[in-house]
Amino acid sequence: MTEQHGDGFAQERAAVAALFSEEGRLDPHDVVAALDLPTARYAVVERALRDPAFLRAGSRGEAPLWRMLGRWLISLDGDRHRRLRQRFVGLFGPRTVERFREEITQRAGALLDAVADAGHMDVVSDFARPLPFAVITGVMGVPREDQPVIGDHLLTVNRAFAHQTDPDAVARGSEAAEALQRRFAELLDARAREPEDDLLSALAADAPAGGDDRADLIANCIFFVEAGHATTTSLIAAGTDLLLAHPAERDRLRAEPRRINRVVEEVLRLTSPVSTVVSAPAEDVVVEGCRFAAREPRHAFLMLANRDPALFNEPHRFDPDRDPNPHLSFAAGRHFCLGAPLARLHGEIALTALLDRFPDLRRNGEPIWRGTLPLREMEHLPVAWDDPNKRL
Repeated sequence: MTEQHGDGFAQERAAVAALFSEEGRLDPHDVVAALDLPTARYAVVERALRDPAFLRAGSRGEAPLWRMLGRWLISLDGDRHRRLRQRFVGLFGPRTVERFREEITQRAGALLDAVADAGHMDVVSDFARPLPFAVITGVMGVPREDQPVIGDHLLTVNRAFAHQTDPDAVARGSEAAEALQRRFAELLDARAREPEDDLLSALAADAPAGGDDRADLIANCIFFVEAGHATTTSLIAAGTDLLLAHPAERDRLRAEPRRINRVVEEVLRLTSPVSTVVSAPAEDVVVEGCRFAAREPRHAFLMLANRDPALFNEPHRFDPDRDPNPHLSFAAGRHFCLGAPLARLHGEIALTALLDRFPDLRRNGEPIWRGTLPLREMEHLPVAWDDPNKRL
């Protein structure tokens, strides 16, 4: 008997394979343009994100990397998801994130000071990654001496996600995942003994003693740091690249800095740092005329829904004046990104500071993309400027 799949299943698998190719890393939208994908339509993706009938698919394998991912909030649903999410709710609301504005501004200035005299830098490694990583590890309470090692481990994990069809990359990612879990377990134990004014101490105060609940908490300490910097890094780096590719918009933003929030929203729509999420309906369901088979994991392509011509006029055009701009880059419903306000604040401050400091900023080589699934990430973005002595 032939196994029955939901509508668009074969095309979806073809799209995933194409997006893991070299061409898919460079230009993901071009490689899937000819495929008829139900899960590329905005209406379908939004329903899959909001409808409780669609449950996150959980772990994707037995390797330690996938077991850790299977415990992250993005992979959970039901009571387990609600219990864990509640521990982090309220940390980064639109009003509470304002307390980080001065710190982000100061850190951004210090990072630009460090490279100003050189006349060139890699936006990713010199600015877009260390800025949110320093803020989020500080909030968590990761000791300063641990931050470089934890950053390296997370970079290895992200490279494994981007190259998950490579067994060696997954093996390295699994080693990093195990090391991260060991270290965060130690940090929780240390804060339980000697609390400090940080999130680790708050989590340790009522941490489960053992079992899956404790393993979930440890894994989500890692997820908190990962989610708090990886997508923001993509937002800053890709936003810089988009503005350099559109000099009229760059100059307009410098002349009208209050437009930065619209610029950030359009960057999020076009680049979609979280490119896809995987979920499966609990039972057969029909969405917008397309059938989804029960318990069959399916990819909801946020990056493609954000360019659905049924909702977005000239969807491939960079248009910061787009209004409304209901992109799905932070997901929707019960899985809406808790850190969205902080990511937006980072993007607004970082892009403004970069263009103010280096008004003649330009590419100094082609950007190198790390991967497209599950995150759309840059590995390198070399830039240069002519006036290294310019100060704010």
